[in-house]
Amino acid sequence: MRARPWLVPALVFGGAAALAVSAMMPEPAEAKNRFALEPPNVEKKPAFQYAAMTGADCLKELDRRKVPYKLEPPTKQVETPLRFTGPIRGVTFKLTKRAEENPDPVSPAAVADCRLALAIDDMAQILAKRGVENVEYLSMYRKRGVGFIRPGKRHPSALAIDVATLKKKDDKPVSVYADWHGRVGSKTCGDGAAKPTKDTPGAAFLRGVVCDIADKGSFNLVLTPHYDWGHRDHFHLEVRTGIRWFLIQ
Repeated sequence: MRARPWLVPALVFGGAAALAVSAMMPEPAEAKNRFALEPPNVEKKPAFQYAAMTGADCLKELDRRKVPYKLEPPTKQVETPLRFTGPIRGVTFKLTKRAEENPDPVSPAAVADCRLALAIDDMAQILAKRGVENVEYLSMYRKRGVGFIRPGKRHPSALAIDVATLKKKDDKPVSVYADWHGRVGSKTCGDGAAKPTKDTPGAAFLRGVVCDIADKGSFNLVLTPHYDWGHRDHFHLEVRTGIRWFLIQ
């Protein structure tokens, strides 16, 4: 995710301390983005609850859900690093094609923090209901920014996934880059949401998926090509620690 100057006041919140002290409530929304809002009953939102979990509690919940994973060795700035080892709710998550023959078992980009894994499990249930069997993503963990971006934020803490394509059985992949059809600055979900610039099945499908994910509340940042040019080819879905606001755009 690329921060924009007017969003910086909101994005600076976060940090591992919020995870350790449950009595410390995260800061209220101060983002100047009009779409960044504190929802009613924010403490009941899955993303809020996931962000406050300890690693042990998170893994216990992941095991209860029978999500297939293996723990990774200590990974800089990632609280509880892991890697998926199979489909989730029947949905396969794979890195987009890279130099490696089969990059998921080896690439750092396929490492997720446990709290992101819980949110992805929620997303997989939504996708499975819509017939999606395969998801390609750009990355979860990224070393770029480690040491500069505070822990508990974005890809350097493996708390975000950049979804690029969705594929149903026997259908062509639906690509965020090719099929979104929208304009930067538009509203994505809810009353007054912008209609696609091209009325295509792919555009309607992608908006339905995004808004279902937003309604579930498992990610407190859901950014689409409406957010800025840097997101023209993916959805940025993030579990952010230490905040009360949600940004859906």
